[in-house]
Amino acid sequence: MTEQPDMKDIALRFLRQYKDRVVSRFRQNSDDHRFSQIINSNHFAGQICGLSQDLCLRYENDEWQSRVFEVIDVDLIYDNVDALGGDEMSYTDNLVKELLRYFKQDFFKWCNKPDCETCQSSEGQNNVGTEGPNPDESLFRCGVVEIYKCNNCGTTTRFPRYNDPVKLLETRTGRCGEWCNLFMLFLKSFGIESRYIWNREDHVWCEIYSNKLNRWVHVDSCEQSFDQPYIYSKNWNKKMSYVFALGKDGVSDVSKRYILQNDLPRDQMSEDDLDLVMKTLTKKLRSHLNDDQIYQLSCRDEREQLEWLDPKLSSTTQTSRVGRESGSVEWKKLRGEDGV
Repeated sequence: MTEQPDMKDIALRFLRQYKDRVVSRFRQNSDDHRFSQIINSNHFAGQICGLSQDLCLRYENDEWQSRVFEVIDVDLIYDNVDALGGDEMSYTDNLVKELLRYFKQDFFKWCNKPDCETCQSSEGQNNVGTEGPNPDESLFRCGVVEIYKCNNCGTTTRFPRYNDPVKLLETRTGRCGEWCNLFMLFLKSFGIESRYIWNREDHVWCEIYSNKLNRWVHVDSCEQSFDQPYIYSKNWNKKMSYVFALGKDGVSDVSKRYILQNDLPRDQMSEDDLDLVMKTLTKKLRSHLNDDQIYQLSCRDEREQLEWLDPKLSSTTQTSRVGRESGSVEWKKLRGEDGV
């Protein structure tokens, strides 16, 4: 009597073959010549490459992460997480929700206009232009300084737009760029797998990987928002073209998660060229990983692609909130983010 093959063994053999194929395909030589041509000939491609170099590994800094714990109320944060209850799988998601609450309500301050250095009030402040940073401001990756003059006392106040997250631990104020920058460091400091989300139409936020939900989850510290990727195109009525995710393990185009309506033309480069740039940058970031890690990340990438094909695979539930919370009425209207 012929012995029947064990179905479990067959399944494992096919799985090994599939894994070998995935890893082999990943480790194939990149088209570096074409990649270089695209980067050198297309400004937008060069910008993506620059974002990758600046943001993907920026927050993998033990010294920076330790500085976070020197200035925050760790006991309060963990007490509030414990009070939320839930099972072990929910713990990290609950920690992120508490960090969103703590960051917005207790730690960081939105700045429409800086307080007058003399009057200590922002009410009479009038923006009179911008200028470059002075030598001291330049030490903290400051690209531009907004200048304000007080209508009440005539004092001139400088508002440096710092890009150094450690400096932001000191200043504790800013707009969406500063908020996302420092909140990314918060997430990394707590060991939470996260990535920086960049939108071409001038907004930035974060994503965390939820092991409970088995997918990437949108988080926006400006709005204290968790798993609400629709808020930009639907609630804010924001018009967008490109949204990219930048993390230590890769760069990807996540526009389909966020641009659900009001889509602008994607005319900066061909989609094929964009895909090659994303894959090449991702390959470079993963080049030091072993086969198991490559395979696991590739499977995660595939699940993400499937999520966009079938929205039912995401458990996101849309709320009725309309319009942006952070920022002044005039500022939101100017940016087209007021929900109108």
